[in-house]
Amino acid sequence: MPSDALLSDLRSLVSNDLPARLPGTVAFIIGANPSKGARSPKLWNAAFAALGIDGEMFPLDVQAQNVPTLLSTLQREDSVCAVAVAAPYKTDVACWLGERVTPVASRSGSVNLLARGVDGLFAGHNTDGLGALAALREATPSLESKRVLVLGCGGTGRAIVSALLGVVAGPRALVVANRSDSQRQWVKDVGAVPVSWRDLDSEVSQFDVVINCTTVGWGAQAELSPLTTTQLSLLRHGTVVFDVIYQPVHTKLLQQAELRGLRCLGGGRMNLLQAVTAFMLAYPSAHDETVAAAMEAASRVSNQRTE
Repeated sequence: MPSDALLSDLRSLVSNDLPARLPGTVAFIIGANPSKGARSPKLWNAAFAALGIDGEMFPLDVQAQNVPTLLSTLQREDSVCAVAVAAPYKTDVACWLGERVTPVASRSGSVNLLARGVDGLFAGHNTDGLGALAALREATPSLESKRVLVLGCGGTGRAIVSALLGVVAGPRALVVANRSDSQRQWVKDVGAVPVSWRDLDSEVSQFDVVINCTTVGWGAQAELSPLTTTQLSLLRHGTVVFDVIYQPVHTKLLQQAELRGLRCLGGGRMNLLQAVTAFMLAYPSAHDETVAAAMEAASRVSNQRTE
């Protein structure tokens, strides 16, 4: 499919503006509105440039009913090397792929990257959990001995829980707060411990690490925090508060946690580390140190612009 033919198809499926022409190699990030601030294009484009590849990543804002057609369209085009998946379609994409997913993605039921398999078709990966785990290890090296509370059990939450299952150990070492019965059942099935959101007041003080995997603190909810000031006041000194949201850089949760003197970790580091992993899945022959350095430089510039 020529570049202009692909663009024509895309314009019928997405709502954001697209370039006049596409490069020889192209990647996309799909979601409800990645054109409004997704960092992946900046990071991937820095890696393409550092490696001397005529490639670029573009955001695609797509409505739910158009996602299957969009994925089929992108899979048919050989110049599309990879597709990153943003909220809220990570679970939908996993369902579309069926069995063409990695074990981690299968367990989480969530896909955030499509990369070509040996058969040329898209295979589904989830690098969210790997990025979160790497970021957490930097903040708290002795993660294996910690008790972790995960807030939320959507696509990102499930990926992070799946990654943590093989790391933290012991009774009630990994607890997940959720609001629905279906989420509670998934938490039980994978071996973590579910807790009702309404019981957080009595639970929250028991944890060494608290991870926000909800969307509270982002977009229309940017002025909100998933934890109340009372719940934050119950956290022990030394507790690590990790918010996977990276825009804004300082979410309401992190602002309030900093006022309490708690150790804070934003989603930017996780976003960077998962992007490096994702790019290497699309280009396994690339030099990983070159990719990491290019993405880290682009991330620093992006952070400075959003401070």
